[in-house]
Amino acid sequence: MHKYLEYFEKIVGNETKEKELKNIVSETMEKIRRHCPEEFYCAMYKVHCLAYGPHFDEALAKKAVSAMRNVDGTTGEHWSMEKTNPLAEQNGIREKADFYYTMNMLYSDFSDVLGSEASTYVKMAKAYMHDPDAPEGKVFDIWLAQMKREDK
Repeated sequence: MHKYLEYFEKIVGNETKEKELKNIVSETMEKIRRHCPEEFYCAMYKVHCLAYGPHFDEALAKKAVSAMRNVDGTTGEHWSMEKTNPLAEQNGIREKADFYYTMNMLYSDFSDVLGSEASTYVKMAKAYMHDPDAPEGKVFDIWLAQMKREDK
């Protein structure tokens, strides 16, 4: 058999074959997820980073936030993206989905200590995201590490 890339190059440009290849790869990735979760997460991280860099995209951030169990007894978002996006812009934050996630994560975990004033969370989120000791993508990488632990 040929190497995968040789097959890929032969298929590219044929819409029907590309669709079937996507189905084959998707099914295979699900099998890898069940049997080799470390390999699955490594491959999916690389694919995600190709698409979005080491950051949340809007849909994944909303999914992550919707699963939050907040210390105040609620679940999910406290602030919507419609609320956090202008705050991100006002504070020079480009990665809006990371900011949305971080604002809600901080509220979820610390609202009993920090209260409910949005400006406090904006400062905390900005500091958390721009930690000089952390690599780019800290927010996404920490969330992903938690997901990998939960998937075991």
